[in-house]
Amino acid sequence: MKKQIIFLLLCCLSANVLTAQQQVQTIKGIVTDKDTREPLIGASVLIKGTSLGASTDIDGSFKIANVIVGRQTVVCTYVGYHTFEAANLIVNSAKEVVLNVEMMESVEVMKEVVISGKQKGNEPVNEMSLVSTRSFSVEETQRYAASANDPGRMATGFPGVQPSRDNRSDIVVRGNSGIGLGWRLEGIDIPNPNHFARIGSSGGGITIFSASMLTNSDFSTGAFAAEYGNAISGVFDMKFRKGNTEKKEYTFRAGMLGLDFSTEGPFKKGGRASYLINYRYSTLGILNKFGLHLVGPRVDNTFQDLSFNLNFPTKNGKQFFTLWGIGGLSREFEDVTKGIENWKSFDDYRSYHFNTNMGAVGATHTALLPNDTYIKTSLAAMGQRITQDDDTLTQLLKPTRITDENYLEGRYSLSSFINKKFSAKTTLKAGFALSSIFCDLNQKTLNSSGSAFYDLLSTGGNQTFLLFQPYTQVRIRPSEKLTINLGVHAVVLGLNSSYSIEPRASLRYQIAQNQSLSLAYGKHSRVLPLGTYYYRSLTDLPNLNLPLMKSHQIVLAHDFSLAKAMKLHTELYYQYHYDVAVNGTFSVLNTIGGFPNRALNAVGTGTNYGVDISLEKAFEDGLFFMLSSSIFKSTYTDEVKVSHSTTFDSRFSANAIFGKEWTLRSGAVLQAGGRLIYNRGQRLTPIKEGVKVNRYALEAPLDESKPFTDQVSPYFRPDARIALRKNKKNSAYTLALDIQNVMNRRNVDVLRRAYDPDTNSWIYRPQSGLTPLLSFQIDF
Repeated sequence: MKKQIIFLLLCCLSANVLTAQQQVQTIKGIVTDKDTREPLIGASVLIKGTSLGASTDIDGSFKIANVIVGRQTVVCTYVGYHTFEAANLIVNSAKEVVLNVEMMESVEVMKEVVISGKQKGNEPVNEMSLVSTRSFSVEETQRYAASANDPGRMATGFPGVQPSRDNRSDIVVRGNSGIGLGWRLEGIDIPNPNHFARIGSSGGGITIFSASMLTNSDFSTGAFAAEYGNAISGVFDMKFRKGNTEKKEYTFRAGMLGLDFSTEGPFKKGGRASYLINYRYSTLGILNKFGLHLVGPRVDNTFQDLSFNLNFPTKNGKQFFTLWGIGGLSREFEDVTKGIENWKSFDDYRSYHFNTNMGAVGATHTALLPNDTYIKTSLAAMGQRITQDDDTLTQLLKPTRITDENYLEGRYSLSSFINKKFSAKTTLKAGFALSSIFCDLNQKTLNSSGSAFYDLLSTGGNQTFLLFQPYTQVRIRPSEKLTINLGVHAVVLGLNSSYSIEPRASLRYQIAQNQSLSLAYGKHSRVLPLGTYYYRSLTDLPNLNLPLMKSHQIVLAHDFSLAKAMKLHTELYYQYHYDVAVNGTFSVLNTIGGFPNRALNAVGTGTNYGVDISLEKAFEDGLFFMLSSSIFKSTYTDEVKVSHSTTFDSRFSANAIFGKEWTLRSGAVLQAGGRLIYNRGQRLTPIKEGVKVNRYALEAPLDESKPFTDQVSPYFRPDARIALRKNKKNSAYTLALDIQNVMNRRNVDVLRRAYDPDTNSWIYRPQSGLTPLLSFQIDF
């Protein structure tokens, strides 16, 4: 293994050391008013530190040619608006840089000079999100060590997120279950967009989103803006970028995880319409052949996905039509242990097939209206099917089916909002989302005698119901120092006529030029995973009328900008959940995956409180880092109002992400970085004492009277990255080696507890060891 790693490192360090020719590229884009989407004519766009620049034309467009490749900073100014800065963009010789600059109008103007600081490009894309929200760029997903160009895996290094798994991207935020996370694409709520999506969860193996498709997007961890609903722990608000309207460009990526190809460009020369298409195919078979098992030594899987974004603006630039979509297929298979003589426990002769298919397609129309108003309307169709079957083999190798699961969920969604800018001080946004949801869910299991199957969960055929979510929000800026957001969101679930009315409010006060204080409150709610409602007790559906799970959340945040592009960010938060479905000491707040197989009552509560602290240095002078830690407590009450720790109550987590770049004599750029992830340890319910161990049991017998009183050893994983970027004439390539778990630490896998006949006890299986991921990307 050491020889393999040394060889891979040498591959990454080998470079073309010929004398470099100076390469140049074009930076172009459009500058618009952030609130009205109207183009800003005559805005000044400059390349910082150079004499290069341009002014926007009647369409708000600009183009700057002959920009030297490498890291460049773009600064945009306009009379009466905050200065916009996009810092340290990567400019390569193969692809033009296309920027969509949205500028915020200033409240206070004196002698045509704006009295304000800079509007940085890394602020939340959604200006209504004042706290617990950060934007992330494609370049970040590629720069973070071992993130596999995946926003879900990248988010495990953000403040407030508690990681605990190597091969799954479950997003546990501030002690909340992953079921509280919401995913949104192009303004539409979508199903779990993960390959190998886990039943009843929002996580999986890796998201369907390719880095080639994304533009700056937002990740929120609480007290959301009023337009976000049906989520209580976090929201991913994903956005696709537009394809180049003037030049055809291509990206090809190959690595140990598979192949990735994207193409973009205009439909016709001189036209306004553009396309962006990406396809990926991946298999873990390559890693398995190296003896590197991300999931398990007996597991093989493959996945593929296709994404597209087609844009059709009208000639007058007042209307925009887009057609977008994503789709993914995933297959996973675990075989039995080879050799009957090696069968010692139930898990040795158990196998499973696990398949997930997910797709969404949508059309969006945006119309710019007079009087600083625009309307955006989207129509989308989406669906997801997850199947899993478990078998055991007899010693004659005859299979016996023990579980059979088939889950189909889908929806047709209509979303629309109107945005009206009354003045620089006041902007109103009001809209709704209406979804017709359909589902056909079935889970069959073998009875204890092994004589027949019975329905543990079933909808009894296809079921259809509506989900309606109207909202309104207003932003008021009495001065440059003070911003106030007020709003309300409502959720109405047609399945059982439950509803929630949710006020939201937030404010930010600029204490000084380098300090701000923010406060936010929100009431939020979440529809339970649909399988929860269709648990069958004989012929009854005891959970069908469960209400929405609800949450009150309050956040106090402080930002302190330091020297050398550093910022210290602190957030204190408190969350109170109620109308939580429980049974005995069971609570949905502890859900990791699957659906509860019991009748529930919505009498439980939950409490999360703590502090998230981060010190972040934006990429400057070839260096970046982010240090963050979370101190928190997460509890819930059971059916008789007794309080317990949740399974996510690890109390402490910390992350460190860092990287450095060097420009070599050849003109190539060498990048090295790392990531350290720590979580104090997930809590589990102990095994019953004095119970005879059954080596053929599927699960260990737990002592439900002592829920989550055991705590496993801390989760700690160091990752490393080394990469080389090189620009050629009309092409550019990146050779990278990411090493997950570079110290080969085998963390505890809390989801795979198995009986060990040698010790006559139940043990935790280890997670993945050292895993190198070599990749090569070329743009042309």
